Amino acid sequence: MKKILFCLTVFAAVCFLAACSRNDNKDSAALSSMPEIEGITYYGDIPENPKKVVNFAYSYTGYLLELGVDVSSYSLDLEKNSAAFGNQLKDAVQLTTSDTEAIAAEEPDLILVFSGDDNLEPLKEIAPVIEISYGKSDYLQMITDLGKIFGKEKEAQAWLDAWKEKTEQAKEELADYLDADTTFTVMDFYDKNIYLYGDNFGRGGELIYESLGYPAPQKVVDDVFKDGWFGVSQEALPDYVGDYAIVNVNSSTQEAATSLKESDIWQSLPAVKNGHALEVDYNLFYFSDPMSLDLQIDAFVKAVKDANS
Repeated sequence: MKKILFCLTVFAAVCFLAACSRNDNKDSAALSSMPEIEGITYYGDIPENPKKVVNFAYSYTGYLLELGVDVSSYSLDLEKNSAAFGNQLKDAVQLTTSDTEAIAAEEPDLILVFSGDDNLEPLKEIAPVIEISYGKSDYLQMITDLGKIFGKEKEAQAWLDAWKEKTEQAKEELADYLDADTTFTVMDFYDKNIYLYGDNFGRGGELIYESLGYPAPQKVVDDVFKDGWFGVSQEALPDYVGDYAIVNVNSSTQEAATSLKESDIWQSLPAVKNGHALEVDYNLFYFSDPMSLDLQIDAFVKAVKDANS
């Protein structure tokens, strides 16, 4: 009898462990259903083909649209005013992450937010959420990452292949006007203050420093590249402005730009004296997504050619 009880106990234990193993495998399968990507966290059951996406991770609006993901909201006027994708947001509604009632009324099947958003918990109650840490993937890797998430790997790779060809062609065109070691400084204005940008914070930095491979002055590399941006005074500009200055301007910063251009310090810069201070559209150059880059590269090549004609 004791032997029978012992055998039954062992059998029950084996069955219990097997069941646990099956449950563990099931849980693992559920957790691994979405690709593991550094800087991206999933909450809820992420739909394979979302029909309505409320997007607060505004740096990635152009990525989503390029991949054919429907975006039904925007956070910044810069998105709606972008020459690259603003038209596709004409029917979108402007929202903030605190507008929980309005967000729920949109009935989204997916929400995207930047990491650290204070309203993450209530958003998770409305729809599945993808949380993205900015800068964990570079500007080109990000389209591959999002392609994996939304099952758009082919579309992502097609854009990358086309972008490689486009940058190679641009480099060939620009070689007639620029030496490979020509230095560029990327800048804009905020509240009349002057800011410089590195290779991972938009404003044309990714295009110029990464895709086209032009260097920044060493002082810019030392002080700006680590954090991506750096505020400077007019008096310090001579230490930072290279052979060319890329000046991002729109209607809200035109007054600050005009004030700088009228200053003696600005007029004394070699880049300015040589006609190499190139003013570009802030609304277009703000982002570094695929749709923005496709227009930025054409605008940049034209600006360089015009400055040297």
